[in-house]
Order: sequence, then structure tokens, then C-alpha cells
Amino acid sequence: MLKSAITALFLSTSMLAAPAMAQDAAAPAGQAAAPALTPEQAEAQNKAIADFTAAQQAQAAGNHAEVIAKLEPALPTIREIVARDPGNVQNAGFLASALTITANSQGALGKIDAIPPLYKEAAPQWMKVYEADKANAGVRNTLVAILVNLGNFSLTQQDKVGAKPHFEQALAIAKEGRASDPANADLANAEFSSLIGLNQATGEASFLEAAKPVGTELREKGIVSAANKPAVDAILGAA
Repeated sequence: MLKSAITALFLSTSMLAAPAMAQDAAAPAGQAAAPALTPEQAEAQNKAIADFTAAQQAQAAGNHAEVIAKLEPALPTIREIVARDPGNVQNAGFLASALTITANSQGALGKIDAIPPLYKEAAPQWMKVYEADKANAGVRNTLVAILVNLGNFSLTQQDKVGAKPHFEQALAIAKEGRASDPANADLANAEFSSLIGLNQATGEASFLEAAKPVGTELREKGIVSAANKPAVDAILGAA
């Protein structure tokens, strides 16, 4: 029986910047300005941005406890920032990045159960960012990896119904990305993972058959990820 792998996801600290400090923030061209902040809201927003920046630096240094110490108290304020202006893509990316960095640091500290709810909250925010800029490979790869991981987390809980839509979304985005970037190893591995996940979630052999040529491609190009190697060997035979 194939086993889904829960893979580590490390978000580049430079992938998305935090919003400008509240006193300097301006609405993008063509977008209505958000309501003016009260002094208290501006102070809280600026502190959240400063804490996010400090957390990025702590993540780069491998200090995951410090990441948690900085971001967990800041998350309620970051959520409020998004809620005040739901259409602001930069704010969506801010929350998505904060949630993902928090999840990754929790995982690095061995707190695996803390990851799924953070990824689940981050996924729709990453989707907003992806839909606004589909050419951003970093955002696309992060979103696909989160969706695959959410599907795998669901499978570990025997929630096949819950796993299916995550794998379906990941597969669609991976295929869309590969159409314009066929040499991308991350997307090829994500396509394979998504197909294997869908086979496990639905029991439909067609997904396993579709995974075989992708697995062959991964092996021939020498780009099989460590997470996918057991499944590739299982369906193609050990190399």
C-alpha cells in the first residue's frame, strides 16, 4: 500500500514583504482606500509588522522558538488587518506568510499537530495571492505544497473525503504551472504527489495510472523528491 508523505515546507523569508507601516501605507492604483486607522489600530499594525520582520530574521537563523514567540501574539492583529480590507492582496500575503512561517517553526519544534490548522487558514490567503500573480513561482509552489500537505494530513486521519479537494486543487495548479514551466522539478513532484493522493483518497486506479508516466519522468530526469521516492519505487519498481 502506498503511503503519503508529509513534507516539510520552508517559505523563503524574502518571498513576500510585509505591508508598509500604517502611517505610510497607500492603496494600490484602482483600489479604494481602506478605512482610516485609529491611532490604536495603527500602533498595533506597526507592531505586528515589526514582529513579523523579527520572526523572519529568527527563522533565517534557525531560532524557531523565537519565531513562535514573535508571531503567535501578532497573528490576531494580522487577521484584523486582512478583515478590514479583504480585497488587499498584499495583506492576504502578509497573513499567509505569517501563518506558514508559524506552521513551519512549529513543525521544526516537533509540534506536528499544530501545522494543519495553520496551513488550512493560510491556503485561501495564498490562493488570493496566486490568483493575482500566477507568474510568481514562489507563491505557486508554496500553495501547491501546502495543499498537498493538507491532503496528506487528512489521509493520516482517515479523512479521504476531506483529502480529495486539497489534492484536486494541487493537481490543477501543478498542471497549470507545468504548462508554462515544464522543467520545474517542484511542480512535477507536486503533480505526482497529487495523483498518488487522489488515488488514495478515491481508490480510483486511473489516478495511479496517470502517476506512472510522471514518476517515470521524475526518475529519468533524476528529480524525484525524497518524499516521493518510496511511492515512485512502489509503482515503478526499485531503480
